[in-house]
Amino acid sequence: MRIFLETDRLVLRRFTEADVDNLVELDSDPDVMRFVNGGRPTPREEIQNDTLPRFLDHYERFAGYGFWAAIEKPTGADWEQQQDG
Repeated sequence: MRIFLETDRLVLRRFTEADVDNLVELDSDPDVMRFVNGGRPTPREEIQNDTLPRFLDHYERFAGYGFWAAIEKPTGADWEQQQDG
């Protein structure tokens, strides 16, 4: 797991290819997506073939910048469950 930032309560880590299911779940939540695109879920194929590869590429192109998975330390949960990467 490549940690970007750690506090007493949270760990922010890089996404990995293993995060497809987490992103699909997050992007399927209308309460989350209403802030992004009015509530429309993102199709799994788009996350798997476009969104996640873009996140991973961003780490290589722009060191220190990117998109981060949040893990709550007391429970070890990120969104719904932690994916080891």
